[in-house]
Amino acid sequence: MSLASLTDFLSANPQLGLVMIVGLGFIEACPGIGLFVSGVILFGVASFLFVEDLFSIVQIVPCAMLGGFLADQFGYWLGRRLGPNLKESTMMRPHASRLDRAEILIRRFGPLAAVGGRFLTMIRSVVPLLLGMAGLSWPRYLLWDLIAVAIWGLGFVLLLGGLSWLRSEEHT
Repeated sequence: MSLASLTDFLSANPQLGLVMIVGLGFIEACPGIGLFVSGVILFGVASFLFVEDLFSIVQIVPCAMLGGFLADQFGYWLGRRLGPNLKESTMMRPHASRLDRAEILIRRFGPLAAVGGRFLTMIRSVVPLLLGMAGLSWPRYLLWDLIAVAIWGLGFVLLLGGLSWLRSEEHT
């Protein structure tokens, strides 16, 4: 599906826009899937909805944040539940030394990893899984994930706000 066909679909079905934002926010941060789905798609759809005045920043950004937050929590849960078995799986066994090093770093810098991982495109979807596997307590993870998602949301506000500014500059 191209971005053009996506925008055509949203033009015809604007009521699905915010649902799509939550879904894209989830998919781009979902363990495994997020490695293949770029945040550019989320931002492109959000930009379209905003520039076309279908939804405001106040509506779009919390939906994107919710999707990302839910994916982070899902990734953490998967790491806690499947972590030990996943580490011992045939697929992961060749990477055991890397996983052990990552686990040591995560135990040392867990909260920073939760925040920093939200901004590292290629590993964003894997960090919550690793934090769950490393045994970071859920209340501690929850706190730092909320902080990470809030900072990410602020960045999203600034990006969409920049579009608004550019749009207003065109008319002056």
